[in-house]
Amino acid sequence: MGVIEPSNSPYSSPVVLVPKPDGTKRFCVDYRKLNKVTTYEAEPMQTMTEIFSELSNDKYFSRIDLTKGYWQVEMTQSAKEKTAFVTPDGLWQFKTMPFGLVGAPAVFTRLMRTILRDVPNVVNYLDDILIHTETWDEHVECLELLFQTLREIAD
Repeated sequence: MGVIEPSNSPYSSPVVLVPKPDGTKRFCVDYRKLNKVTTYEAEPMQTMTEIFSELSNDKYFSRIDLTKGYWQVEMTQSAKEKTAFVTPDGLWQFKTMPFGLVGAPAVFTRLMRTILRDVPNVVNYLDDILIHTETWDEHVECLELLFQTLREIAD
């Protein structure tokens, strides 16, 4: 998928295979030691109560899951080496922002807030986008603007 590359980093975190509900394994990197020495990213994130209060008058909803959304965020070279992890095949590091970093939710939330600031009736929570409107016509307009906005940043 192009999200990792071989590494010569002085850092190394262990890999953990976590069972998923369907019986398969999820590849995770245990960044607990790195997270202990990472500067916390201050970024406000809405609570569920705040989000639900925004939706109280709406009748139409669409949810978009930005699957592996963090992997769309490129990392600086100095940050990449800190994400190194050890495998039987050697040391690897992420080229894009991995899950598990203490600052990842804040960085991604800030990025999404910036990208979606001109799209009305949109709530972003981590890697999910919720479009909410009172009327169907308004809903279609918001979806069209959202898709146009996402298409523009992808180019």
